[in-house]
Amino acid sequence: MGKALDLKKRVASYFSGRASPRISLMLAAAADVEATVTASEDEALLLENNLIKTLKPRYNILFRDDKSYPFLRLTRHAFPRVMFHRGDPKKTDGEHFGPYPDSRAVRESVDLVQRAFQLRTCADSVFHNRSRPCLLHQVRRCSAPCVNKISPAEYAADAARARDFLRGKTDAALEEMTRAMEAASARREYEAAAARRDRIRAVAVVVRKRSLVDDPAAPDADYAGACCENGAACVNVVMVRGGRSVGERRLFPAHVESGDAAEDILAAFLAQGYRASPPPKKIVLWPPLTAEAARAANPDLADRVFHSPSGDARARAVAAAENARLALAMRQARGAATARKLAAVAERLNLPAPPARMECFDVSHTMGQETTAARVVFADGLPLPREHRRFNIRLAAAGDDYAAMREAVCRCYRRALAEGWKLPDLILIDGGVGQVAAAREALAEAKMPSTPMVGIAKGPERKSGAETLILPDGEAAQWAPDDPALLALLAARDEAHRFAVAGHRKRREKKQKISILDDVEGIGPKARRILLERFGGLKGLRAASAADLADAEGIGPVLAERVFRALR
Repeated sequence: MGKALDLKKRVASYFSGRASPRISLMLAAAADVEATVTASEDEALLLENNLIKTLKPRYNILFRDDKSYPFLRLTRHAFPRVMFHRGDPKKTDGEHFGPYPDSRAVRESVDLVQRAFQLRTCADSVFHNRSRPCLLHQVRRCSAPCVNKISPAEYAADAARARDFLRGKTDAALEEMTRAMEAASARREYEAAAARRDRIRAVAVVVRKRSLVDDPAAPDADYAGACCENGAACVNVVMVRGGRSVGERRLFPAHVESGDAAEDILAAFLAQGYRASPPPKKIVLWPPLTAEAARAANPDLADRVFHSPSGDARARAVAAAENARLALAMRQARGAATARKLAAVAERLNLPAPPARMECFDVSHTMGQETTAARVVFADGLPLPREHRRFNIRLAAAGDDYAAMREAVCRCYRRALAEGWKLPDLILIDGGVGQVAAAREALAEAKMPSTPMVGIAKGPERKSGAETLILPDGEAAQWAPDDPALLALLAARDEAHRFAVAGHRKRREKKQKISILDDVEGIGPKARRILLERFGGLKGLRAASAADLADAEGIGPVLAERVFRALR
């Protein structure tokens, strides 16, 4: 499956005698060729992308990732906000810097911008309703434009220096900051000059660290190396943005055949890797692609690809390929270890085969309130987050863990059977005999096919490795703490616990935000919405004075005093 401006040349290239083993296998299995004419190349690209996602063609090397690349974003505002952004930068306002390989790299850059340039990170709703500086101002990470601690012109100058810095123009940023420090000193504003000096030092330290490994004058570039072994592949992409290496990202494409070469994988990466993010000015691949291969893979990026890299560019690309080889070896080793653990589970529980799909349930609440159940899915021993589900318990009495477990399991598998979900090979229950019995009743009520079930009861003082297992035959057992089968089950149990607790906390925090205002006489849904929007949430409300509250639309002194007292 693919697109081309000239379909005749594209199809003919498959029969040129130089096709890869993967293409040869595809031709041997092909019975017909179908074509769809579109109005533009962009429309063809979108159609191809949708068809690949829908049909999952076997012979397409697929680079799929649940998450888009993250960016650092400076908003378009009189006082720009620096923030983390994930998604298409074209769909949001402001300036975007990146993309970065992961969220940690973005947050490190945001932290640096805070320390060096003291730009705000708060949401606009909070910014417009502050009456005094926040803690970030006190620790010198924000210049507090919300309460006019800095003039618009000075803040704009700091934002401009931050832009230069993020674009790699560190010398220009340092020179401008030095001039501002000297100007403050000449005006005898010594505290302001000292603050500028400290910020210059923060930037200078980072610049010195960068200079050891990066070239500040280097353009934005990606150095991508590939390795393909035993029907699996890895592409390691080292990303340089603003003159510094911001990290690397490893991609493991699907539908790779044993005969595919690293060049085939890189051609697929070039065709698909920049659909969700803007490409850098420079793309260096190892092993390198010929000009013809790069143009065939992605004609829009062919002029950015270096076909004969040398010097530092070659060294970086070769290192990226070596890291791809190591990452693939580690992934395959982890896969082998996971397979051994699942084989141990099958042996311990007398299953006909290792459980390819395990589902684990847990229940979380605080003294019976906001009870939340969770079901997590493990496929081939690894979590499958997109299939995790939470259940707000509605029928069980507060504090009745058995009834909550029964409700969650019953609701889950009734829906699974009704909607044709994939069913598990093994069900795990975080709990003892009571929870397991409740889950069995739920499976019978939902008319679920017979499925092995194991309960995992916490050990003394919740010590990990000392759990008691309720086996499918109803017997209780304890396995050694280092038993591979136990480790596989505990990984699923821990993920279910984490997911359930996170869901419960969200519900509890949401209720707390609403219930406090609901208990105030005279505050209805409209007034509650006005207050929360004006002060940026419950935290902003608690920081406001009674006079500030009274200034909100529709809130007079009497209601303001009631809200003020209720919040305290």
